[in-house]
Amino acid sequence: MGSDLRNWIGFFLLGSINNLPYVIVTSAANTIADSFDQRNNVGVVFFANVALSVIVKSVNGFLLLKVSYGIRIVANAIIMLIGLFGVAFAFDFWFAIVCIVFVGASAAFGENVALGYLRLFPSKYVNAWSSGTGMAGVLGSTIYIIFGCAVGAGGDNTAKLKHLTKAELTVHTDNVVHFIRYAFLLTSPVVVVYLLAYFWIIQRPPESDSLTQDDSDIQKEKQRLLDDSEEGELDEISETVEPVEESALKRIWRCFKMVLWVSLNLAAVYMFEYVAQGSAAKVRPKTEYNKGCPELYAGLSLCYQAGVFVSRSSVQLFRIKRIEILSVLQLVNMIVWLIDVHTKFIPVYILPAYMIYVGLLGGASYVNIFYLLLNEDKYPNNDRELCINIAALFITVGIVSGTAVETLLFQTALKND
Repeated sequence: MGSDLRNWIGFFLLGSINNLPYVIVTSAANTIADSFDQRNNVGVVFFANVALSVIVKSVNGFLLLKVSYGIRIVANAIIMLIGLFGVAFAFDFWFAIVCIVFVGASAAFGENVALGYLRLFPSKYVNAWSSGTGMAGVLGSTIYIIFGCAVGAGGDNTAKLKHLTKAELTVHTDNVVHFIRYAFLLTSPVVVVYLLAYFWIIQRPPESDSLTQDDSDIQKEKQRLLDDSEEGELDEISETVEPVEESALKRIWRCFKMVLWVSLNLAAVYMFEYVAQGSAAKVRPKTEYNKGCPELYAGLSLCYQAGVFVSRSSVQLFRIKRIEILSVLQLVNMIVWLIDVHTKFIPVYILPAYMIYVGLLGGASYVNIFYLLLNEDKYPNNDRELCINIAALFITVGIVSGTAVETLLFQTALKND
């Protein structure tokens, strides 16, 4: 197997497994809360899944850049397993929440580590990683739907819960608990594949094939000056491009300014799409969500993830530099979904296609922004990983902002809808 194919498969697997537990928690949030009789605390499940994202991303981006990628990948695998086994055997709601914090922290930490690792490879491999994260969404939603339908965690059974006897309700609750347990236990073996993808499948380019990070940037600057100078000025040029000492804070601030525009767009797209996804839970009366299996919301979630998968796999076919266009289009989507919560004017048969479109825009923004960060010359090689880590922080900013806006609207203006 050629190294190109091996690396593509390796990064695809890395992305798929890194995000899979996170997506399963998101898809099963309502079921997890319901199994512990905490239906009103479903928002706590979503929050727990992103609670430590900013912290672990900051620790990786500002403190661990000199720690080997292998050590960070192993550490992330351990965090992932703690979360998976913890949720599977949770004995009460709040213990499950603590374990979900580990699941979310693993997804966030692993994302930053992998994106930083990608700087050592041709930028085309960002397509493999992002495609894998998109596949994680599809797999996670599908696992939830299959297990949920099999044990009656959704569909008509949920609608009839209030009519069950105490004994029947106990059986149903036990089925839901088993659903959660098996879903997370059957996911845990993929952590082995996660480690194999990094340590065996992916083949890192030999160090001799490229200059060190600092040398690479210095050589580029020398070449630029050589092109504009006389041959006799080489010694002067060499002195001109000597690296200047820079404090850590100044370096962070300089990189922050470099990536601010793309980072703001990344945060905006995530905020808009999370509000749109949340609105999908209210675009139809409750009675229409439980007809058949999967329930409407679960089906729309799968449609969203399908759109994300397609667009996150698209950068090798076409690239979008005007990423602000995607942000504006997603803003329009958010407004339309919020209006539909109140008016319910969109026919139900159009909703799946429209949710796929939301996923397409979100995935396209993600993959194109990180392709630019990994490929554009404006981001120096020795700063590239720090720039990527700073930009990735804004994903969490967007998610938290989206859930906050959604909660505020659903508790005020759209409360009665």
